[in-house]
Amino acid sequence: MDPTSRVRRHKLWPWLAAGAAALITGVALCEWQGWPFLQRPIERGLSERLKRQVAFGDAFTVHLLGSLRLHTDALTIGPPAWAAAASAAQSAALVRAGDARVAVPYSTLWRLMRGDPDEAPRISVLKFGRVDASLQRDADGRANWVLTPAAPGASAPRRFETPVVDELVIETGRVLLRDDLLKAQAEATVSTSEGGANQSRGLVIDGKGRYSDDPFEFHVSAGGVLPLVAPSQTASAVPLALRLSAGKSRFTFDGSGIDVLSFKGLDGRFTLAGPSLAKVGDSLGVTLPTTAAFVLTGRLGKSNDVWTLKQADLHVGASHLGGEFTFDRTSRIPLLSGELSGERLVLADLLPAFGAPAPGAGNPHPPPGRVLPQREFDVPSLHMMNAGVKLRLRRADLGRLFAQPLEPFDGDLALRGGVLNISQLVARTAGGEVRGSLGIDANPNPAAWTADLRLAGVDLERWLRARDTASRETRPGSARKPGYVSGKLGAHAQLRGKGNSTAKLLASLEGSVQAWVRDGTVSHLMVEAAGIDIAQGLGVLIKGDDQLPMSCAVVQVLASRGTLTPNVAIVDTSDSTLFASGTVSLVDERLALKVTAKPKDKSPLTLRTPVKLEGSFDQPHVSLDARPLERKLAAAAALALVNPLAGIIPLVDLGERDTTACQRTLQQLRGEGGREALARGAGKNAGSRPKDGTP
Repeated sequence: MDPTSRVRRHKLWPWLAAGAAALITGVALCEWQGWPFLQRPIERGLSERLKRQVAFGDAFTVHLLGSLRLHTDALTIGPPAWAAAASAAQSAALVRAGDARVAVPYSTLWRLMRGDPDEAPRISVLKFGRVDASLQRDADGRANWVLTPAAPGASAPRRFETPVVDELVIETGRVLLRDDLLKAQAEATVSTSEGGANQSRGLVIDGKGRYSDDPFEFHVSAGGVLPLVAPSQTASAVPLALRLSAGKSRFTFDGSGIDVLSFKGLDGRFTLAGPSLAKVGDSLGVTLPTTAAFVLTGRLGKSNDVWTLKQADLHVGASHLGGEFTFDRTSRIPLLSGELSGERLVLADLLPAFGAPAPGAGNPHPPPGRVLPQREFDVPSLHMMNAGVKLRLRRADLGRLFAQPLEPFDGDLALRGGVLNISQLVARTAGGEVRGSLGIDANPNPAAWTADLRLAGVDLERWLRARDTASRETRPGSARKPGYVSGKLGAHAQLRGKGNSTAKLLASLEGSVQAWVRDGTVSHLMVEAAGIDIAQGLGVLIKGDDQLPMSCAVVQVLASRGTLTPNVAIVDTSDSTLFASGTVSLVDERLALKVTAKPKDKSPLTLRTPVKLEGSFDQPHVSLDARPLERKLAAAAALALVNPLAGIIPLVDLGERDTTACQRTLQQLRGEGGREALARGAGKNAGSRPKDGTP
């Protein structure tokens, strides 16, 4: 080796050693001082990265040895550009924090620089003395908390991965939320401490706000926040308690949660109570019926985008229901599936869903002179989700008029594309059964409704609650009280209409309803009363009522543009034949019906004039047809002037022996205007009767 080169190298080593020592000393001094000159470059880099202003306070230090550790007395993360140019509320800073300490390993920084989305970033320490956050989302869905801007040409920002935090401390925090998309605003205080020496405080959130102009308050407490915000594949469940109240509604939850910031996991017992199920459904994006006040308890679970409700116990009005359900939000249109069961459904508790007034349901009373509900249904909500629910109810109560309920009551509910169908309806009562289907199509405006229901073999005496207390059989020692009418009832209703309220639906009603009674009897007193037969009516009252066999009992009502017209209405007994005629207007809510009796026996004292039922639905009144009555009374008065006993001669009815009235009725039903069910029952095969009880 050249001696000259050896000498030069020997002289260079001291300089290299001095330079290294100076560098180490400089780095040590900078590390000791906290690299204050890096404050502005870091601010500029973060501002450019997040597309919003980031600023630190006057007291700023950053340490680089081992990991990136930053401390500042103040940290401000401003609003995005679109919010800064908007209203004063939207231009508020996203975060203002005091006494902020952050420690980030270099592995996280390296992944962030590469834009690696496969692994969530890790933060070793995240501590704040105080945090004030203002979360804003406008009506177009732009949110100021989205920190990762969309890539050029992308339709949406890349999903923000919740970081893994080893130690989190927030001494005190205040969060303001304004969401124009949900029409919600809230203010909350937050505190937490865990991951370090203090493990006892966990997470506490208290707040209040408004949702759709309704005020609410909430309280959240958890055993810790770190598992709640950690990715679900690495987190463990921690105790979680929620309390929410809004007006007369309240919600409580006691259980556990995982990754709640992304709302990925929940499991626990809950209680939900409120004035109506529909209001709760509107808040959750679930289509539920309008009801009276309710209380719902059960076990609530959530895994990613699938909610589950188990051991449900619902009390609404006098109804007691239950079941298990799944609400899947993975598809564009959520799907509700499951089974609705329960001990008892009172059909009157469903009336608020059709607009009937009920406490807490929010349904107004009909205007003066009207009784049909006028409130419009929430038809658009039928497009909010799809559904497939089995109805498996042990009992359905029809009301006070009926002595026996429907036991059981089964059916299948399907909702697809705004079309709701309840099919395979099967219910049994009083030895008979009810079958049919109901449908609502929310796609046209107004909505289209259909109903196809059949009754077969229903024992009227067992089914109806009314009893004839004047009957001979009600005397001491009698086994039981017979009904005013008995026999096997069969019926078939095929109806359709259009309307977004009960009143408008009924005002457009089209179709037919027919009913018949087989092997039936009717109260003798009722028949005499319908014929205004005073003498025989008094006789029945004195000796006691009895049951007259009905040789024919058939009713067919046609509906056209909301007007009901009895096409055929006849009850034929050995004593009299009763006919009904007239109209019932569901458009004007008015009655114009007439019942005429034709006695078959002789009676010494009968007015024999039709009975009229007229007036409005809210004020109906019963009267006698004046013209026949006036003629009879005038004749009686004239004869009474000759001889007082002669005055009763015009009131004596010699009777009519018309044994073909029911036959003519059935012949009419078989004709062009007849219905298929009656034609089939009345007689393709003479002398035979179908199983459904058709006459």
